[in-house]
Amino acid sequence: MVKKLFGRKKETDLGVKTAGIVSTSVKNATVDNGIFFFEEDGQIEFALESHLITDSLVSQIILELEFSDIEVSPKIYLDYGTGYSEQNTVHLGKLGGRDQGYWSGYILFPSILTSARLDITEAKAQIKIGSLIAQKAPVGQFIERLLALGNAAAANLVARKAAAAVGYLEGYRSTTATQGEIQSYALLAAAAMHGVHANTSDTSAADEKYLSYISLTEELKPADLLHMEAQYRNWAHRPLLSIIMPVFDPPVHLLQEAISCLQAQVYPNWELCIADDASRDLNVRQLLSKLADEDARIKVIFRDINGHISEASNSAASLASGDYLVLMDNDDLLPAHALWTVAYFINKNPNCAMLYSDEDKISIEGFRCEPYNKGKFDRFLMYGHNMFSHLGVYRRDVFVQVGGFRKGYEGSQDYDLTLRCLEMAGEDSVVHIPHVLYHWRQIVGSTSMGAGEKSYAFEAAKKALNDHYARCNYPLEAIDSSVPGVASVRTLSIDRPPQISVVIPTRDGLDVLRPCIDSLLNYADPLMEIVIVDNNSEHPETFEYFSRIKRDSRRIKIIRSEEPFNFSRLCNIGAENSSGGIICLLNNDTEVIAPGMFERARAWLSIPDIGIVGARLLYPDRTIQHFGVYTGVGVHGIAEHCYHNLQDSHHSNFSKSKLLQQFNAVTGACLFIRKEDYISCGGCDESLPVAYNDVDLCLSIREKGLKVICDPDIRLLHKESKSRGRDTTADKKARLQRDADLMLRKWGQSKLADPFYNPKFKKNHATFTIDPYPAELPPWKANHTKQSDS
Repeated sequence: MVKKLFGRKKETDLGVKTAGIVSTSVKNATVDNGIFFFEEDGQIEFALESHLITDSLVSQIILELEFSDIEVSPKIYLDYGTGYSEQNTVHLGKLGGRDQGYWSGYILFPSILTSARLDITEAKAQIKIGSLIAQKAPVGQFIERLLALGNAAAANLVARKAAAAVGYLEGYRSTTATQGEIQSYALLAAAAMHGVHANTSDTSAADEKYLSYISLTEELKPADLLHMEAQYRNWAHRPLLSIIMPVFDPPVHLLQEAISCLQAQVYPNWELCIADDASRDLNVRQLLSKLADEDARIKVIFRDINGHISEASNSAASLASGDYLVLMDNDDLLPAHALWTVAYFINKNPNCAMLYSDEDKISIEGFRCEPYNKGKFDRFLMYGHNMFSHLGVYRRDVFVQVGGFRKGYEGSQDYDLTLRCLEMAGEDSVVHIPHVLYHWRQIVGSTSMGAGEKSYAFEAAKKALNDHYARCNYPLEAIDSSVPGVASVRTLSIDRPPQISVVIPTRDGLDVLRPCIDSLLNYADPLMEIVIVDNNSEHPETFEYFSRIKRDSRRIKIIRSEEPFNFSRLCNIGAENSSGGIICLLNNDTEVIAPGMFERARAWLSIPDIGIVGARLLYPDRTIQHFGVYTGVGVHGIAEHCYHNLQDSHHSNFSKSKLLQQFNAVTGACLFIRKEDYISCGGCDESLPVAYNDVDLCLSIREKGLKVICDPDIRLLHKESKSRGRDTTADKKARLQRDADLMLRKWGQSKLADPFYNPKFKKNHATFTIDPYPAELPPWKANHTKQSDS
């Protein structure tokens, strides 16, 4: 039926998908099944639903245009009680790529908004509108992105936005004195919106290098599809994958896109299990019913009562009959090869119980961005943030055995699930898929819980972690960190704490040795002994210092070695003469700058599968000298420190630069190890007198099945290798090369290959840069040879 609405306003059904808006009326247009035949100055007027007015500081408007016969520039006029004017206008921006028809803008202070008017074009036009949606803007996402910029960049961005808002107000300086309160509110709202929407050089832009890599590795060509089909036919196991999707009032167009991306999967053996958690939007229920009728792979259960995401997810899982459960939010996307790749890795690892992939985001402009290229599963990194997350896959029998999702952990229910499944299945059953299989929208239309807040989710995450610590009997507690939404670990006291022997090789160098010893005594521990291994010191002042401090015979022991310099040998001599159950290898040019170092080391080494605990070492200017070592990386392909020269306060690589985690190795400038483990692996290899002896020790410990972790809260200053100089002379370079050759012969490239360093990264330096010409393309590509640089 055609509705004629020329020159007048009338309450009307727009004939399109709507959400969050009421009191719609159209002026100067004819509407026929969602197609608007606009005359000049055609308009759509509406108001916001009450929950957006009362509960939101910012509302988001999303307009979907399926067709237009002219170029359009949609804008929304806002009436804050003073009528419509150019002053209070929001110009909608394209949401997505050039070929997508979504437009978006933000309305500030909806609580004082009287009405809004959408003008898509001022000229005559035929336009098909797919949907018009108003929803709460994800303020938490904005805050998270702002914090991710770092202090200087964030301050700069805020200053630009504020300057734009103040500049806008400047244009109304002469009229502000005579305005009433309502007019002032309207002006302030207009200025704030002008600042929010102002274009700055800090706004997100496409990462051309990343997009180029995507083009090379992810665009599926006909040959790739044939290759994937041939692989599929040869697999011993074609698991049924059950996608678990809880749904509660998402924007309908985002839900449709999420389901459509599943229907476009190359892998055919999947089912979609949806639990609608009593959505209020009838359009959601209608869409789900329609899709379930059309596609037998889609199963839907409609819950009568909203139970939030844990209960809804369990309801969805109750529909599953697959071998594995795949968790997916109702507003995110999977690439077409995602489920095929999951099945590929299941076939490669038939005993796996859990799988997770790399992930990235879809920016507000519609670009793929911020890829999180992960490493081997690391439960210690999980103690800071949920590195498992997307795309998370769980074997169904393990999910059932742990009891599924738990109520009371909403917002971090998958975090809690992962920890419990991990405890049951074991870390060896967890498989990392080093490919981006999940696209997470930066501007989320809605969440499964509705209005879930970041702080609420973080409290649930800490609760899940503390439950895990209690179940495993770990002397740990999850606490807040300096990074919002990221946890830190407080170590607790343990029964019968062992003595720690601090082994310090030195040769003179009193200018650095003295402050090192002073710092140890300043942070005194009643169960600490200091074993100084003196290698041919010559200066009288050194002997005078030794004579004075060794009077403290209960805590300080000095061993003389007159052998040629060999750092490994000196460490072994110190260990042989130590009394403690834990050995701390410590360079003489370090200073302890944080309390609790020994308590933390004892707590970690009370956990049976931890073999070595490393520290965070800073230069005197508070930049990072060391926080972990990646192996198989660097100039010689042996090892390289990561986060080198980064400011201590800076959050890099998804805050991993600040988080507790495993590494293949840590520096011997400060590491803790049980004495029995040190002895059983032969101590430091004396054929490596200077370089790589610490890396070798760590690899030997990992060969024993023990883990090497680096604790960011064990903090020291380090003056680099001041006591022996740098490897810059021809002789020192030759010696370093000799040691590198020895390491390569001893361990081979396969054992040096670092499982915690994503295989997509370049190996020349530990900078987490994607190699644009990977040596091996992903398994879904037909050609697996290295790409030519040409």
